[in-house]
Amino acid sequence: MRKAVSLLLLSWCSIMAGCGQTEQKAPVPVPYDVLSAELEKIHDVDQSVRQGFNDVKEEDRNAFFLKMRQVDSVNQLQVQKILQQYGWLPKSKIGKKASDGLFLVVQHAPSAVIEKYLPELQEMAQKGEASRTSAAMMEDRLLMFQGKKQMYGTQATSMNREDGSNGIWPIADSKNVNARRKAVGFRETVEEYAVLLNATYNPTEELLHAGRMIQ
Repeated sequence: MRKAVSLLLLSWCSIMAGCGQTEQKAPVPVPYDVLSAELEKIHDVDQSVRQGFNDVKEEDRNAFFLKMRQVDSVNQLQVQKILQQYGWLPKSKIGKKASDGLFLVVQHAPSAVIEKYLPELQEMAQKGEASRTSAAMMEDRLLMFQGKKQMYGTQATSMNREDGSNGIWPIADSKNVNARRKAVGFRETVEEYAVLLNATYNPTEELLHAGRMIQ
């Protein structure tokens, strides 16, 4: 009798096609076109709020930075929502400008945000779906925030100079920095890059406060 009941149940399960199984949901398609348009707008906002900095008077710079931080905060909320839902988006799906916008907003975010998403950017860069130079710049920025020497010489600041002058943040293994820069796609040497940033470069410069978080 028990055997007959078991066979009956098995037959019923076959008829119902799914007895005891979890229903598989189809993956939700990523709205790349919508996300691309949103990230392109965010890119423009990020860049426009930074325009004209060199022309700002010293007494007006605090207000300039305050406005920039406010805009950045809004952008970061929007971008982190995208990243949490879809992860780092491939450049081939959203286009270069949108991909750059994604990078810029995270690059201008606090160190905790950079640390969270840098591995995703690096993974995409290895696949050719994100800029390798962007990944290098973000790595350098995180190292600087952590009070460590950078690898590619992309970050310039006055925070390591007692005289307050603008300089390239100290670089680990500075003898080979230009080879590393070339390998990831930078066209300029670190010396040429320093000129573009109106910064001085000392290849033997050490960290004033090694290991101290600067953000």
